[in-house]
Amino acid sequence: MENKIDVRDFNFFYSSFHALKGLTMPIRERQITALIGPSGCGKSTFLRSLNRMNDTIAGTRATGEVLLDGENIYAPDMDVTELRHRVGMVFQRPNPFPQSIFDNVAFGPRVLGMPAGKGLNKLVQESLEDAGLWTEIKHRLRDSALSLNPGQQQRLCIARAIAVKPEVILMDEPCSALDPVATFRVEELMRVLAKEYTIVIVTHNMQQAARVSDSTGFFWLGELVEFGPTDQLFAMPQEELTESYITGRRG
Repeated sequence: MENKIDVRDFNFFYSSFHALKGLTMPIRERQITALIGPSGCGKSTFLRSLNRMNDTIAGTRATGEVLLDGENIYAPDMDVTELRHRVGMVFQRPNPFPQSIFDNVAFGPRVLGMPAGKGLNKLVQESLEDAGLWTEIKHRLRDSALSLNPGQQQRLCIARAIAVKPEVILMDEPCSALDPVATFRVEELMRVLAKEYTIVIVTHNMQQAARVSDSTGFFWLGELVEFGPTDQLFAMPQEELTESYITGRRG
């Protein structure tokens, strides 16, 4: 399996605070990579570094390399708009726009000048189908997205992310605001989407990481303590700190 993203000696700073320290890890193509660790350990900062969303925060800087298909996304000539087209994001809490269901999914394609008319209708339907939502809402496309329940709203946000045909989907605790049934639906969806997309997920739920991911990275105080196949990391961790965390003795 090829690497979609290669992270090499990556460091990230909030002004003088060294938030991420010397991270090196592969992210495999069309697999799910989970990032676990206690609150404040750098997981979400790292996730946002993969499409340079942290650039919007004043005083931040990065060193090292994050290679997407061999191209350093932190190179001076990187087109950040194009990067965020290729590397999409789904946030912790569902954040549908206060528009119709259809317009939420169509938003990105319209901004990017993708197909209009029947082509756009087809793209919206395909995105909702891929997000496992079409059969539930196909007769409600002109209803407000805010009328959907939280689980449906999160799947709508996933449909909105995939409508622009990204290559990588970043998910920052996508189930933390959902009930167990909605969580199960989103986890099922992630496994289906991984056949077409590379997925990186931040989660505080170690059982979720064990259920859905192929590889797992354990973060602690801005460092990557251990990275490897998920079944191996949970069953036979190589580092004492990893074992202490996953067994609940630390964290």
